[in-house]
Formats: sequence, C-alpha cells, structure tokens
Amino acid sequence: MRKGLILLLFISTSVLAYPDINSKYEQGPYVFESSRVNTKGKEIALSDYKDGKIVYLRDGVVFQSALDSLGELLPPEKSEDFSLLNITGTVAYDSLRNKLYYSMYDPKEGGDYLYESDFSSGKWSLGKKMKIRGTNRSKTQVGFMESAGWNYRSRPIKGFYNPRLSKEGKRLYFTYLADGGQRDIYYVDIESEATDIWSYPQNVGFTVNTSSDEDWSYISGDSVLYYSSTSTDGLKNIYVSQKDGEGWGMGKKLSLPYNDSVKTNNYNIMVRDGLPLLISDRNTENGDDIFLFHPIIPKEPVVDQVEIERRKKFYWVFFLFDFDKDILAETFKRDLNNLTKAMREFKDVSFEISGYTDSRGSDEYNDALSLRRANEIKDLLVKEGFKPEQLVTVGYGERRLQVPNAKTEEEHAQNRRVEVRIIVTE
Repeated sequence: MRKGLILLLFISTSVLAYPDINSKYEQGPYVFESSRVNTKGKEIALSDYKDGKIVYLRDGVVFQSALDSLGELLPPEKSEDFSLLNITGTVAYDSLRNKLYYSMYDPKEGGDYLYESDFSSGKWSLGKKMKIRGTNRSKTQVGFMESAGWNYRSRPIKGFYNPRLSKEGKRLYFTYLADGGQRDIYYVDIESEATDIWSYPQNVGFTVNTSSDEDWSYISGDSVLYYSSTSTDGLKNIYVSQKDGEGWGMGKKLSLPYNDSVKTNNYNIMVRDGLPLLISDRNTENGDDIFLFHPIIPKEPVVDQVEIERRKKFYWVFFLFDFDKDILAETFKRDLNNLTKAMREFKDVSFEISGYTDSRGSDEYNDALSLRRANEIKDLLVKEGFKPEQLVTVGYGERRLQVPNAKTEEEHAQNRRVEVRIIVTE
C-alpha cells in the first residue's frame, strides 16, 4: 500500500507557499505517499465532516476517519449516518444549519441533482432536491440576462456534482455538466434561510473554467480555490486560484508532489489543519487512492548483542591522583592517549566518567573532590576532540572503595582514581 513514494526534501519555488498549506511540508523531511487506509478498491471523494472527521467513498460505501498526531488517517469506520443517502461524490457539511449537501442520481429524471438533508434520529434524513433558482420546471418572470440563462426551461436542469461549502456557509460551489458534455465549476448563494432558496448558478469565470473539464473544487478560507482540470494533457491535474476582488485569479497548476511527473490523474485535494490530502491513481496496483504526507522518522540504529556485550566490557581504571589533589599526575597522563584510541572505536555513544577519593576526609568534602577529578578527565578528553555532551561526570567520593580498610599509602592511592565506562542502553 505504500508505493509510489515521492520524497520532498527541498524548498519548492512553486505555488506550495499558499498560507493554508503548512510550510513544513515544503521544507521536509516528509514523504508523500499512499495512506495506510487504502485498499484494492477505489478510495474517492474526500470531504470535511463534523467532529473533525474526514469522509470518503469506497465502492459506494461512505467511510469516516480522523487524522492522528502524525497526519495519518486512523482506521476508518463505515458511516451509518449516511445509510439513507446514495451519495456519488463529495459532500458539503453545514455545521451552522446542521445540513448536508450532496449529489445523487435521480432515475426518474435521468440525471444527477444536488440534494440537502437534515440530521435527525442519529442519521441524515432522506434528502430533498435543493431549491436553486432557474433549475426547476417552472418559468420565471426574471429576464435572461439577470438569470444568466438559467430559466425558461421545460425540464429540470441536471448534471450537478461534488458540492463544496464556503467557510461562511452561504455559498455552495459545485460542478455542472453542460449539455455539450463539458464540466465547469459554478456556485450559488443562499437567498432565504427560511425557505432554503438558493440563487441562480454563477460561473466562477474564465480564469478557472476552460474549454476542458474542471471539477472537484475545494474552497480554503474563502480565498483559495483548488480544483482539477484536464486542460494540460487530458488527465486530471490539480490547479489553484486565489481570490482576486470579487472573482478568482488565473489558475496555476501545482507541481510535484501534488501532480505526478508521469501520466497520472490527480484530483480532489483538500487541506486539513495545514495538511493536504488528495486522490491519485499513481499507485497503479490499486487505482485511485488517498495520498498525504508522512514525516520521515529516523530509525534508531540497531546494535547487535555482540556489540552490546563489547560496550559493557569497556571499563578503564587507571587515572590515579595524589592525596587531596584534583590535577592528574604527570606519570598517568601517558595513559590518556590509549584511552582516547579505545573510546574512538565506539561511535555515537556516551561515556560516564566517575571520580573517587580515599576514605580520609569528610563525606561532603570527598564528594566535591571526586567530582573535580572526574571533570579534570572530561576536560582533557574534550581537548582531544570529544563532545562535552558525550561525557557525563559523577562524583562518588569515598563510596565504592577499591581497597576497603586501606592502611598503607599505596592502598589509599588505589582508591584515588577515575573510572571511564560506556553508558549502555539496550
């Protein structure tokens, strides 16, 4: 399921810098890949839903999921909320009115229409056709120019797909399939809250719609319009347009990884909390799948048991100090070179440097003296090129004596030492 990987480890100069997409996906390290929820069936029609959920279709069944902390979809569940609806594309959830807008095929009329549904008894009610001016049977007295040609029809106008609701919930974008077989993006505005009447459909403009098919619109923050277009090579590619006054600026084709470098269909993009998700068929084994960004998490180096045992055996005890001194005696500095060579055989490890004293003196004094001795060895190792954060110093004072009950000066000297060992984590 995790095929067709595209590694994004560069800063793009394309349209990725829109404010609704988190810039961290431009900077990496992230991999753009097939979601773990994908199956051998087709996953299509990504939509925002209530309670932070995302819904999509698979083999005509509506599933819902949520994003985890790493930006992956959690295991999906069949959405029983939609059991009464025969949804064929995206849905537009209206949190203010607790309504759902969607497209459904009407066998009596032989076409697809926009419907609205209310939530009751734990399910969405059987939908009813939206009241959109100029799309029903009845004629109106409104002139042709005012209605933009949407009235004076003998039959209901059909061919409505993939609704999307704007942020404020007062404008609904959708795809209209004209009589000539071309798909364009239109919108309607709510005119009456009391009667649920929507305005005459309006074309979003030539800066977005072309002589090719435009579909799968997604509105981000009422200022960014994503959509798919077949204008480049006959395949679906994702475009983006920004609000320009009352209209939309010229659409721009997104680059990698949103549109693949090979001949694939990419469409139905949406952005959730800065994370883009889309549908693509670049994974030819499964067909249409959900694609999104995953962080590249560095794997901890695997250390075999032999290496762990070798590290456990690294143990040096030979730095001896004069009585009541924290300066290494010259006679023992020659051993420092041997220690540094041995330490460099172990990469990416930390070392504990433990200081000790003999049994003469108070506990408080000896603890401080032993730590100073440990720090003396640490300073010498730092001068040899070791990083300070690799070296942990501890002062044990007169605890852990090498020669308990020492009597002679030679026995006391064995206790005035510094030990170096690897901090082993398994």
